[in-house]
Amino acid sequence: MRAAQKIPDDWEDQCKKSALRLGYEIKEYDITEVAFLVNTDQTQVTLTPGDKLTYEETGSKQVSLVGSEEKRAFTVLVGIAGDGTLLPFQAIYEGKTTCSIPSKNAPHYDDLLATGALLEFSGTKTYWSNVNTMQSWVNNILTLYFDR
Repeated sequence: MRAAQKIPDDWEDQCKKSALRLGYEIKEYDITEVAFLVNTDQTQVTLTPGDKLTYEETGSKQVSLVGSEEKRAFTVLVGIAGDGTLLPFQAIYEGKTTCSIPSKNAPHYDDLLATGALLEFSGTKTYWSNVNTMQSWVNNILTLYFDR
């Protein structure tokens, strides 16, 4: 296993191949609108309790801090088109049911979904993207964007 920041030994060759593939697709499919060039990335978001912060009154003694060691994480897939359009994001949570994603009763839940964002469970024991979540992103975000 290697750190995500480590650059592969053949990075120059990979960049050249990527540029050639992109050039071929642009020419072959006569893509003239930069809006159809979409770049995506995924990142881990870690939710942790604040650094010994509470809502207790300043100066209070013996403030209990429940769950200070507990952490949660999820993956966010973001995409941006060549014309600057920010596509709705997809958040992927560990788990196999809708109990894994934020509650429909959460504040601004409907507002978030109205942006086109997806809140999905991975169907696995991790919160990492997989074939199913990638297909969902393409079908429910990328394709809708292209159709517009």
